[in-house]
Amino acid sequence: MCALAEMFKPRLVALLVACIAVMAAVAPQTARQWQAVAYSPDLPAGSRCTVPIELLRPTQFAVGYWEVDRRAENIAQKTPKKLAKYLQEHIGRIVIGPGGVPYLLDGHHLALALKKAKVANELEVHVVANWRQLTPEQFWAKMQQQNWVYLYDENGEGPQPIEKLPRRLTELRDDPYRALAWAVREQGGYRKTEAPFAEFRWAEFFRSRIKIGKQPGDFQRAINEAVRLSRTPAASDLPGFLGASEGNRPAPDSGAADWSRSAFPVAIAARCHSPGDVVQHVAQLAARCA
Repeated sequence: MCALAEMFKPRLVALLVACIAVMAAVAPQTARQWQAVAYSPDLPAGSRCTVPIELLRPTQFAVGYWEVDRRAENIAQKTPKKLAKYLQEHIGRIVIGPGGVPYLLDGHHLALALKKAKVANELEVHVVANWRQLTPEQFWAKMQQQNWVYLYDENGEGPQPIEKLPRRLTELRDDPYRALAWAVREQGGYRKTEAPFAEFRWAEFFRSRIKIGKQPGDFQRAINEAVRLSRTPAASDLPGFLGASEGNRPAPDSGAADWSRSAFPVAIAARCHSPGDVVQHVAQLAARCA
């Protein structure tokens, strides 16, 4: 009886209910709706399309070019089959703004890595919203309300005026602390979450505590120190915080714990671009209950 009770812990039951809700939401979708089409300004929310990288507008001021370089090296080494699989697992997200301009929410580093590796000039994306009918003032008000724009520059200073946002991805400036945050996550310092601009929050945490030198080996030393700091109580309020002894469990208030909230089905549906994505997301979340 105890084993049975353990099997049906409240969180697992909640997860099961959420899974059913998500699958019910995506089941009516036809295969055609999950296929990418050429970008068009009149595409509705929920569409999947390919956009020329040169047309994508950034929603942030900086990227970590160290991350871009590492990802480009990885992409360049992939066989065509593995590259195709990789790209299907890494879909960007856009909002269509005034004038039909596609604004990139997720995928700045990926798009730049694809161009650097010279393997693609387009990025496959999911249309989160189509607000082309709004005025620029209305559009940016909604973008800020949704936390879909990051107005701090490569030095962590801001908020900067929206008018100063780069108009092309290639105009994004380098923030080494954003690259450091990615490297720490890749080494298990914290968990990837759905929280908007989570890596930038970690970047600001590290910026105030670690100096990144310019000599050979300095960046790796910064990574080692940052991984250590990522598990300390000082980082406990950051998204994806794991703690010193919690293994791969997210902190209760971190973005990785969003699955237990009532908005779970909506959040997952917004992030999934195919039924297969739903299955993958659900499997990952189920593992967190183990």
